[in-house]
Amino acid sequence: MNKSPFISKTKYIAGIQCHKLLWHYYNAKEEFQEVDAGTQSLFDQGHLVGEYAKKRYPTGIEVSEDIIAFEKVIEQSKQLISKRLPLFEAAFRYKNAYARADILNPAGRKAWEIIEVKSSTQVKDIHLYDLSLQWYTYKGTGLEIKRCYLLHINNEYVRKGEIDPGKLFALEDITSDVKILLPEVEGRLEKMIKVIAAKKYPKIEIGLHCNDPYECPLQEKCFDYLPRHNPLTLYYFKGEKAFSLINDGVTDILKFDDSITLSAKQKIQIQSLRSKREYVNKEGIQSFLNKLAYPLYYLDFETIGTAIPLFDHVKPYQQIPFQFSLHIQASPKSKLEHIGYLAEGKDDPRPELLKLLKKHLGMKGSIVTYNASFEKDKLNKACEAFPAYREWNRKIQARIVDLLDPFKAFYYYNYKQEGSASIKSVLPVLTGKGYDGMEIADGGTASNEYLRVTYGEGVTEKERKTVRKYLEEYCELDTMAMVKIVEKLIKISNGKVDYS
Repeated sequence: MNKSPFISKTKYIAGIQCHKLLWHYYNAKEEFQEVDAGTQSLFDQGHLVGEYAKKRYPTGIEVSEDIIAFEKVIEQSKQLISKRLPLFEAAFRYKNAYARADILNPAGRKAWEIIEVKSSTQVKDIHLYDLSLQWYTYKGTGLEIKRCYLLHINNEYVRKGEIDPGKLFALEDITSDVKILLPEVEGRLEKMIKVIAAKKYPKIEIGLHCNDPYECPLQEKCFDYLPRHNPLTLYYFKGEKAFSLINDGVTDILKFDDSITLSAKQKIQIQSLRSKREYVNKEGIQSFLNKLAYPLYYLDFETIGTAIPLFDHVKPYQQIPFQFSLHIQASPKSKLEHIGYLAEGKDDPRPELLKLLKKHLGMKGSIVTYNASFEKDKLNKACEAFPAYREWNRKIQARIVDLLDPFKAFYYYNYKQEGSASIKSVLPVLTGKGYDGMEIADGGTASNEYLRVTYGEGVTEKERKTVRKYLEEYCELDTMAMVKIVEKLIKISNGKVDYS
């Protein structure tokens, strides 16, 4: 690089996570994949959180957001300091450090408080590093810093009427923790500058840091040497143990020796892969099927959970069901009936959703879900907010059966699942059909798209209808998938499947 670069908060955090990641930010940014819709949704949510945080400081001044002409922003920030009012996005540069403060708040006659706004619900170690760079930068330019605070979402806040910014956030003094890191900042920056200036990125082994504090955008590049069936695909073998083996050269689970301790399920996974055959425990499958009582109700929810609660009686990030799909089978040979619900408009969807569920779930029969703890929790939370349904919910909860159980217990396992018991892994190996070709093919996308077309701006009516159609198709497939999986389990239990 021709000149020494500036290191912002984002780049500093990247450098702490991984020097290889840092190098790419400055020398090969084109290798990063474009921001996906899910990540963009998080960015948008973070921006909204920031706007509510500013409402706590009504006399605050917004510094220009013209980040391209950052010299202009720095000059404007210097000029506004004399006003002794809260400053939003004030920018300063010192040596190779460049930092913009979410909020700089006057403290006394000369000092300032740094207030970092985060959409998280607690203080994390990475926040301390973030603030240490800010303190170092502002102090270097001559500002006296008295305290450092993290202003994060208060997860105990319950919306009642208009959002109250005073209660939405929790303000934590983390001055002493940040101060401990201050002496390290300059040395870290010097090392980072050398990394950035190098002609080639440093060799860094993959490890836990690849997802801590954030999922690294270079994972596809850094993990591409791994074989398909590597230790990271082994059931509940994630983390340090898997990375340790990989970095010792053991990259294929078929090459594990007896010195590696494995659980019974992990052994089944490897045996299935080695033999290229399914593993079946018919007794286990039958014990699960014995829990099912007709009529069967196959139920799936889609939910939204936002940092800023959209409705009364809702906490930050509380998952609110906005859609359900319900397939009903009265008896083993009866035709399926499908009932779907997708909330219209911007009102709280829970009252209508609960009303319809109470109408259609009947008084007896098993309610089949996949990962039942999710549906159970969403029903419990919804019925807490609407007490008229509490007694009904108590009876419903006792009828819920988890279709995940036989796969989590490895009563059935196919090596093509690659260590996963999720419905998206199980459905294709049992039925030959999956979610390929779906416009919406996962819950995260469903949530983001529903939020976008329901609460977003600039969405045409045609686009809204199209997305709602995709949402209905996706949710219906989730419950139809459960129907097909149970049908296949029944055939396996009856010995009608050829495994040769």
